[in-house]
Amino acid sequence: MKNRMIASALLMALLLSIVSCQKTEGPEKESTSNISDTIIEETADSRIRDDLPEMNFNGQEFPILTTTWYDAKNYIYADSQNGDVMNDAIYESISSIEERFGVNITVTADEGLGSIGNTLHHLVMSGDDTYKLYYGHDLNTVSNGLNGDFLNILDLPFIDFEKPWWKGTSENFTVGGKLYFTGNCLSQSGIFMNYVLAVNKELASNYKIDIPYDKVSAGEWYIDDLIGMIKEFPIDLDGDGEMTENDLYGLVTSYYGHMGMQSDLGGTLLGKDKDGNLCFVDNTSRIVDIIEKVEKLLSHGTDKFGGGADFGVDIFVENKALFMFGENRNLYTQVRPKDIVYGILPFPKFDETQENYRSSGCDIYWGIPKSAAADEEMIACVAEGLCCENYNDVVPMIWELVLGRKLADSEEDTAMFNIIRDAQYVDLGYAFSGLSSSITDLIFMTQNAESSNAASYIAQRREAVIAAIDDINATFQELE
Repeated sequence: MKNRMIASALLMALLLSIVSCQKTEGPEKESTSNISDTIIEETADSRIRDDLPEMNFNGQEFPILTTTWYDAKNYIYADSQNGDVMNDAIYESISSIEERFGVNITVTADEGLGSIGNTLHHLVMSGDDTYKLYYGHDLNTVSNGLNGDFLNILDLPFIDFEKPWWKGTSENFTVGGKLYFTGNCLSQSGIFMNYVLAVNKELASNYKIDIPYDKVSAGEWYIDDLIGMIKEFPIDLDGDGEMTENDLYGLVTSYYGHMGMQSDLGGTLLGKDKDGNLCFVDNTSRIVDIIEKVEKLLSHGTDKFGGGADFGVDIFVENKALFMFGENRNLYTQVRPKDIVYGILPFPKFDETQENYRSSGCDIYWGIPKSAAADEEMIACVAEGLCCENYNDVVPMIWELVLGRKLADSEEDTAMFNIIRDAQYVDLGYAFSGLSSSITDLIFMTQNAESSNAASYIAQRREAVIAAIDDINATFQELE
């Protein structure tokens, strides 16, 4: 088992200065096993406690199964320190939980997204209890959950769902009072797969465009403002009469950017009814208006470079786009190493009727294999403990150091990351879109339809979407 490394005084001072959560108390949890009194040891005033009981699992293995897709392992696990901020913070978190509960956490990652879900399903069906937690491709993990592969997380002992690390996605993914998969700070993938609007500061200066930090902070940053900022684009730099990779664009994005823009502007399709089941949201009028805005936006930009999930990043780093709407991971891995000065903004609101900024994104969801039910107490302690450690230490460090400071060059940009962080979510329609092509059609409306035919496009698919939602609800009801 790894020994927990002692953080330096400087690092601790930094953590205490950037973690702003207030301590809360949670209800006591009960267990059928022999445990000592609940831990009441005081931690730093700014930390949220997990209020878990004191337990020791005597060196028991805690294997996690994950995929090679998107380097998923690196978002949840580090087996040693290497000087990288995120890696070392995750290592500290893992090590502290290992020491506290007497477990040995390991991760297996040797299959891609196309096969890992099938592997997990076969292990569960055969009763193989090797893996205590599964962390896989988002849409595939939803399918695993509805195939009956996971335990209901709400039934686990010790977990306090009033704690802040269960808010947001976990609440959204609870259907009919059951939660079989979720995305939260147990992993850091949700941060890096969150959509963000990056702006090239050099181009903004060259074209005398003011970056609207003050408007954003005042809550008055709207889609019409963004459209107005890029109204002079695109520009045919080489004068050949065609817009290619050699020319200049107001904005670049790609396939998944459409879903992000639609959702951030309020074009959601799936919601919850009074019983907590999924329901169709008749949002046709708003979606038509959104498509009109996106059409105007893309008349000054493009979505044709970079494939599905690269968001035109190559154009952006070559100083050929004023804005890029992509993922934090693009900024971290592809933009940061380049010689480009850029800033960060949340995607704008639709208009003054939209109360809050919305920052959609994807994630890599996790669930607990049903075949590991005999170890539910250990699993619950480790999962809740890791969520707590990550929430207090890892998440703020990533936002503040890895993203807020290392990716941006000014205090204004750090403030923008704080706004984005607090507005982060996963669109409910996207989460379940892998189960229905009709749902997929509608959550990508800005790409699949035009404003002139959007209403009929929705009407043609409405019954199929409602039928798919009914099937999903029925499946949740049938699951144990």
